[in-house]
Amino acid sequence: MSRKLSETEYRLLVEYSPVMIWRAGLDAKCDYFNDTWLEFTGRTLEQEMGDGWAEGVHADDLDRCVKHYLDHFNRREAFEMEYRIKRHDGVYRWIFDRGVPFSDDAGAFVGFIGSCIDVDERRRAHEERERRSAEELRMAHDFEKRILAVVSHDIRNPLNVIQLAARHLETVASEVNVVKRDTERVLRSATRIQNIVGDLLDLSREREGQGITITPAEANLASLCRLVLDELETTAQGREFHFECSGDITGYWDENRIVQAVSNLASNAVQHGVAGSPIIMRATGDVDRVEVAVHNDGAIPVAILPTIFEPFRSGAQQGRRGDGLGLGLFIARAIARAHNGTIEVDSTPERGTTFRLVLPRRVTVARAAAG
Repeated sequence: MSRKLSETEYRLLVEYSPVMIWRAGLDAKCDYFNDTWLEFTGRTLEQEMGDGWAEGVHADDLDRCVKHYLDHFNRREAFEMEYRIKRHDGVYRWIFDRGVPFSDDAGAFVGFIGSCIDVDERRRAHEERERRSAEELRMAHDFEKRILAVVSHDIRNPLNVIQLAARHLETVASEVNVVKRDTERVLRSATRIQNIVGDLLDLSREREGQGITITPAEANLASLCRLVLDELETTAQGREFHFECSGDITGYWDENRIVQAVSNLASNAVQHGVAGSPIIMRATGDVDRVEVAVHNDGAIPVAILPTIFEPFRSGAQQGRRGDGLGLGLFIARAIARAHNGTIEVDSTPERGTTFRLVLPRRVTVARAAAG
């Protein structure tokens, strides 16, 4: 049968506890500190009594510490806080202090009793981790800004020159097969690099919270899907493509951005679908929204699904926007968001993989400007 601790046992437990213990009376002033507290501070009981203990609190923490203590004391509510207090060797250490109200045998409130433990190493380790994380994040942002500055200025300018020169050559040398072939290569390469520049700038805007800008206008989703499929049939020879549409699939969107999003989804299907299997694209519409579904045989590994839309996680067929950089699906989702829409994915070995671009029938100009 259990036995309650005697008064002497309670006193010994408090006096020799490895935890620092204090007590305050009805006036909120401290009238007791155990030996562990006094050994830690290196001060006498008389020095710590009343408000004397506050002399050891770090100047940067004192006002906050006292305010928090008195606020809870007056409301007779338990509190927890961390602050720095001077140890016997003059070093300030972080401690965790918990105080609770207590009553006498008659149930009347008679003050607070508290316990403190040294958490300095844990606190400083946490602060160091946060400092390192903040520094690494700052360096990453700085690096990204520098890279984007180079990409947007140092690459874009010569690219414009390349494109102008190549177009001129294409015009004046259209009858010379070799020159024409090389000119076409220059144009394709310049367009490819220009697309990479655009994708990186889109990535930056999205990560900075600005979103992808759009310029909406009246558009027909069937026409946009056919543009994508016509290009795919040229670049992905040997693959079979099917297109189905039903319902009203006209709306108010940014045509170029929608083509880019659908192209990224279809390109992803070509790259990651079962080799030789058909790619099926369906466009449907109801009263409020339209949807483009791109289906391919084959499943996305379960481990990849949670991060499938994150940048640099998925690559697709070389030569298309977003491909190679692993930005295709990320940018497609950003385009959907800019239109107040979504992209959904369903993938199982039995059903294959289907990406659905769902758009409201009309995106507001205000939303587009805010993008």
